[in-house]
Amino acid sequence: MALIGKIRKNFWFVLILLGLALAAFILMDMTSASNAGGAATSMNIGSVGSEKIDYRAFQQTEQAYYSNSQSDAFTKRKSIWDFYVEKAVLKKEAGALGLNISHDELMELQFGNNPSPIITQNWRNPQTGQVDQASLQQFKTAIENNEEMNPQFRAYWAEQEKQIIKESLQGKLNNLVGKSVYTPNWMAEESFSLNNNTIDFNYVKIPFDQIDGTGIEVSDADITNYIAGKKNRYDSPVEKRVIEYASFNVLATAADSAAIRDRMTGLKNEFRTSQDDSLFTLSNSGTYSHLYAKADQIPEGVRTQVTAMNPGEVFGPFHNQGYYMVFKMLDKKLVADTVEARHILKSAVRDDATSVAKAKSTIDSIRRALASGVSFDTLALRHSDDPSNKATGGSLGKFDQTRMVPEFTTACFANGKKGGIYTIQTDFGIHLLEVQSQIFNDSDPKYRLASITTPIVPSQETQDETYDLVTEIVSNNRDINALRTAIGSQPNVIFEKSNPLIENDYNLGNLGSAQSSRDIIKWAFDLSTEVGDVSPEIYRYTDPVNYYDNKYVLATLNTIMPKGLPSAAAMRSELAVAVMNQKKAQKFAAGLSYNGLNELVTQHNVELQTASNVGYNTTVPGIGNDKSVVARAFATGVQAVSKPIVGETGVFVVQPISKQEPGAATDLVGLKNSIAGATKSQVNFSLIKNMKKRADIKDERKNFF
Repeated sequence: MALIGKIRKNFWFVLILLGLALAAFILMDMTSASNAGGAATSMNIGSVGSEKIDYRAFQQTEQAYYSNSQSDAFTKRKSIWDFYVEKAVLKKEAGALGLNISHDELMELQFGNNPSPIITQNWRNPQTGQVDQASLQQFKTAIENNEEMNPQFRAYWAEQEKQIIKESLQGKLNNLVGKSVYTPNWMAEESFSLNNNTIDFNYVKIPFDQIDGTGIEVSDADITNYIAGKKNRYDSPVEKRVIEYASFNVLATAADSAAIRDRMTGLKNEFRTSQDDSLFTLSNSGTYSHLYAKADQIPEGVRTQVTAMNPGEVFGPFHNQGYYMVFKMLDKKLVADTVEARHILKSAVRDDATSVAKAKSTIDSIRRALASGVSFDTLALRHSDDPSNKATGGSLGKFDQTRMVPEFTTACFANGKKGGIYTIQTDFGIHLLEVQSQIFNDSDPKYRLASITTPIVPSQETQDETYDLVTEIVSNNRDINALRTAIGSQPNVIFEKSNPLIENDYNLGNLGSAQSSRDIIKWAFDLSTEVGDVSPEIYRYTDPVNYYDNKYVLATLNTIMPKGLPSAAAMRSELAVAVMNQKKAQKFAAGLSYNGLNELVTQHNVELQTASNVGYNTTVPGIGNDKSVVARAFATGVQAVSKPIVGETGVFVVQPISKQEPGAATDLVGLKNSIAGATKSQVNFSLIKNMKKRADIKDERKNFF
């Protein structure tokens, strides 16, 4: 700790050393490049057969098409990788079959009456829920006339076209395969029999935990045989690695909390005298609402105090789910729960004075016409710029406070009265508004509040102290066993193990997807990293909301699992219990002797249970989806007692009571169509998955991300 403190105090010296080291590294890199003859590093991020996937094209797609996506960078890159791989395999298959997308077809998919799902998704008007045809037609004209367009938009449109072509080709191929699906009579009859034969049976279950395993050991050969019996589950086409990691959470101390509370107390006094509550709350990470809240919408811990306040009064600070909060009562009044209204809109740009003045003048004229006796319905039909309701007299129907923009809500709920007509301005333009009705569910007042909120987060000093502690631990414990011992002495810190990971994964256990998670996985897959190694780096994780270091992580490499079936050693910790259960159950079943189910009930203190109306695919309480038990029940004669069955959760013995056979299928044609339809529904997913499985895909993303 003392050494780290000295380093921090003399950080300028550390910066000089780092600068010299960086300069040396750059010179060495330049020299290496020169000695290599100036050969350029490959820019291929991967390949599908002979088709290369270029890193620059990959980046162009990310920047042009995914820049506004709400997904994190890793999820976006996974989507882009899948797009390029699928585009390549589709290109090969479609080319062999003579499938393509012509220019006219592409234009129809972008601008026609039945647009591509990609257009439907990307160009939906959020207000109407329909495709924004007006905007699309403008772009169509610009494209056809080769007009100058924003370069960023042109790049976006080019990437969108690639997406449309890929999606459409995939649809054609899916349809081609789907139309070839055929269900023969025998398959339909067999399916009918499997789905409609039922059985009632009694059974007993001796759970694994009631079976003695004394003297039974699980060898490597036992685990290997178990893995081989479940090859589809455990066989991997690529190498996987398992990481162990320890997370040190950075938590606010009592001193941190007290300091934040003191700061909020000071803000409370300023809040009380503030003349511009909206600006004050905005400047202090607060909330200023135009809505009136019910009492039960106020945090329960302060509801009584807040509802007793008068307008202008302030309450707090108080603790609420990791935050300190201060409330100010802005207004308290009886407000309708639901309003019915209608309007006439004249569009205007809020910042364009000429546009606003023209719209106001038109609305004034409409208001005079309304006063002279012209009906609201007629005026809305003639003059309203809102196409969604002008034909229905401008009706907005019934709505609550959350449906409309603030100016509209204030006019309808806070200031307006039933039958009142008001002129209001919003971002859409100038409205002539009529409040047709106000519905009050009760006579309780509602409250308009403003609040300022501060998260209770660790100070920089607390973050530094936690980092120093973790640095001390990893510096003094470079061996995995020593590190385990050191971690074990820390409160609430334990090693956790990841699932088996592949080298391009970015999601690490409960740490989630983050750059630090990706960095840990890259370290684990480095060729120089060996099992038992401890990463020398301390990985920082940042709170995504409040942007402080919320945890520091130490990582070790636990297991390397070569491609193919994993070794017994790699899977022992995961499978030892399952293999032990199988071995002791098999030994127990081999020695089990009984004349009937009641004898088993008495001998092993278990219940006699009954399963009724069970089909081959029925989930049975106590048995689950264990098909080995259900299949044995169907194979055993009525009233006969089966041999012991080693199932997934214990040893079972069954005795059928009755079996119900449905006879021949009555609607064979309908059944065949149903089976074929179910098969066709799987084509979209299964076909592309199979094509990718058969393709020669080389994934080099690890060299770039």
